[in-house]
Formats: sequence, structure tokens, C-alpha cells
Amino acid sequence: MAFHRIFVIDFASLGLGEAPDANRFQSVGADTLGHVAVSWADKLNLPTLQQLGLGNIRIDHPLPGIAPVDAPTGFFGRLHVSAQTNRRATGLREMWDYNGATRTESVFDTLPAAGYTVTVAGPFLSYLETQSLAERVQLGDNKDAFRILYDRLSQPASGLTYVLLPEFRFAGEHQNTQAFGEALMLADRYLAQFMHDMGANDLLVITATHADDPTMAVTPTREYLPLLAYSPSRPSTHALGIRRTLADVGATVLENFGLAGHAAGHSFLNEITQ
Repeated sequence: MAFHRIFVIDFASLGLGEAPDANRFQSVGADTLGHVAVSWADKLNLPTLQQLGLGNIRIDHPLPGIAPVDAPTGFFGRLHVSAQTNRRATGLREMWDYNGATRTESVFDTLPAAGYTVTVAGPFLSYLETQSLAERVQLGDNKDAFRILYDRLSQPASGLTYVLLPEFRFAGEHQNTQAFGEALMLADRYLAQFMHDMGANDLLVITATHADDPTMAVTPTREYLPLLAYSPSRPSTHALGIRRTLADVGATVLENFGLAGHAAGHSFLNEITQ
């Protein structure tokens, strides 16, 4: 086991520019983070995410006010949704579900069955109601989300904590770039404290399960999604490239806990531990 605990924070709605199949989903020109940054006129201040490598993900198409850094503290890359649909729950299911021997199963089932603690926290948990072995927590806002993260950080049990930040979805749905930017900056500040308190054997993965460009009428939008991975025990980092499916996140979690045979995607565990 490379990491004792894994924390996955889902910045749901945070896209990084149109995906190759954007035309199939009325999303040509979509660029959630880029459009939010432009609307803030270079006043979007995200020092924690920037240092992790958020700007390095799009070094070929720089984000306004979020420049690449010379020595990012996180591994960085992009995720592409492989599913042929583009609903909000599509990416969530792709990231965590896989085809088991008799039915579609979830990482949230597999880990508790193997003796690991799993917490799933988000604003809309109805589509996760079958994951009865995981502890499920309903969230109202991003402050609630980080409260859960801090609480789980104080507990020694080995396992997975997955938290979906709810405020970005609300901002995207209401086409509110101001609220989106405010939520990003607040999350960035919370994130700095969380990372400071992480243990050497902890892994943090920051990603998104869908995009929702607040400047476009279609929702959600089909975009590349962020992938950042950080551990205090990994001072040297590099690019993770473009991943073909969100299932790579679930595969990485499963491999870390010795359950690689269940995975649907391709784990990047070796890429962040070698």
C-alpha cells in the first residue's frame, strides 16, 4: 500500500476547455475556468491550485491569471470523459463504477467489503443510495465539504474519502461567473490548510466529474477535466498527460489498496510513486 488514506475532492463543474467530442454535446468553445478567469479580469487568485500545477495543465493555452509554475508541488494532467452521454452523473459513475462478475459494481462497494473505511459526501446522493457499505454525508455548501475533510483527516482509519463540492454546480447552473470565482478562491484557501495538515502517507486527488461553463446555455458542457495529485511524501512531480477515462481515478484508488483486479481504467499509481 503506497498511501494509507486517499482524499478525492471533486470540483464538480470545473472544466478546462472543450473536449475533442464537444461538438456532439453543443459544447464547442466551452472553457469553464478560462471564461471565469476572464470575467474576473485577472483578479482570480488561486495560489494553492496554481502551485499544485493547475496552470501547468494548460501550458499550451495559458489560463488568464493562472500561470504555469516552474516546480509544481502536484502531479498534473487532464481527464476526458469516455462515456457516450453527458449528464451530471455520467462522470461520477465512470470514475467509480466498473463491471463486476455479476453486476455493475462501485469502488464505494469494493473498498468497504475489503475492510477499508469509505466516506462519500455530496449535495445529491440519490444516485449513490445503493452504496450502503460507505458512509454517506449530505452537504449544503463547500464549507460543509471541507468540514468533513478536516474531520476525516483527524481519523486514523485507512481508506477513501470522496467529497463533491456543491457550490460550483449552483454557479454553473445560474450562469454566475462571479459566484463561481468566489467559490474557487474560498476553496483554494481551505485547500491550503488541508494540505498543510496532511500526513506523509496521505494522497490528495483534485478533479471534477463534469464541467458546467457558466457562460453557455447548455449544461453540463463537454470539456477536459482537471487532475491534480499531491502527497507530502512526493516532492518531485511531473505531468500525467491526458487520461482517456475518469475511471483512471478509481483504478488508482483500487490499486493502492491492493484491489487492482477490479479496476475499469488504467491506474496512475506507479506514475506518482516511482
